[in-house]
Amino acid sequence: MKVPNSETIRISAISYLRELNSHVEADLLSSCRLEIMSVQQYSNTKRIGLNITLRCKAKDLEKFKDTDSGWDLASQSLILIQQAIKSVLPVEFSVHEISARSFLVDRSEFEKTELERFIEAQKDLMIAVATGGPRIELKNIEYKERRNLVRRKLDEIGKRDLNPFEDLWAWYGRWRSGDMPSYQSRREYIRNLYQPLLEDLAGNDASNPAEPSREPTGWEKVDRIVDGIITQLSRANREEDYQAVGLLCRECLISLAQAVYKPEIHTTSDGVKPSATDAYRMLEAYLSAEYSGSQNEALRRHAKASLNLANELQHKRTAEYKDAALCSEATRTLVNIVAITSGKR
Repeated sequence: MKVPNSETIRISAISYLRELNSHVEADLLSSCRLEIMSVQQYSNTKRIGLNITLRCKAKDLEKFKDTDSGWDLASQSLILIQQAIKSVLPVEFSVHEISARSFLVDRSEFEKTELERFIEAQKDLMIAVATGGPRIELKNIEYKERRNLVRRKLDEIGKRDLNPFEDLWAWYGRWRSGDMPSYQSRREYIRNLYQPLLEDLAGNDASNPAEPSREPTGWEKVDRIVDGIITQLSRANREEDYQAVGLLCRECLISLAQAVYKPEIHTTSDGVKPSATDAYRMLEAYLSAEYSGSQNEALRRHAKASLNLANELQHKRTAEYKDAALCSEATRTLVNIVAITSGKR
């Protein structure tokens, strides 16, 4: 049985949390990377449990723990996130165990990018010269050349080098100023200097939480229109261009509804047989049949909200980029949700 795509699960769970107005937890999950570490087949059943790790920044680790209890228990935020992930998983899967760990914990050399290795080397050199290692005059040229290389590579991806020292002599002046008398204090200073940047690079997959997964669903027409939405949004710069995004989003949701709706098993809530373009009734009937109950109300609300955004945008004569971008995100997230619930991912 194919395990769902971890990034699709994360994006869908974020959307689910926002539907419940759990914005703190949605923001927290947005800054994480979700990793499915292993699967567990339950005995005498077809159900499969997922062991999930949320990779997060070190400063966010405490938000996942119930620090008031004095025990190593999950915080309310982690419980809500776990419930959201469980709600967007295909029915045969469940969350067996979930935990949070730093981006940098258990990270092997194989996983690091070339840029991360350059930064690690620079960090190690700065610690070495400040703790009785090589003489500065022997390593200063190496340091400056690597510093320029790191800066150039960071500029290419829109990030900033947090190291303020132009050369090793500037670093020497800083550690000799009096507040870093011990080797340990100098090590801690450099580790803290580079920690945010290394975490940012290690968690780069989660750096753009508003961008839903582009993994194909297998529904050819839906995937083709999603590509069209992305292209249209990237080129749009006038009101009519933004309205065209809304039109494509509406067509995408109609195609999505047609792909999953089965009139013989999916019944609309008002008893009206949906037309071939009645995306809301088709999706509402599909979600109500496959995911009934109050716990899945957020999924049904999201479907309706996505359609409303698309319908309003295509007729909005004062449409702006933010209108089109929000409509695109809502549509593509709904595509992801339905792809997960239908077993496409």
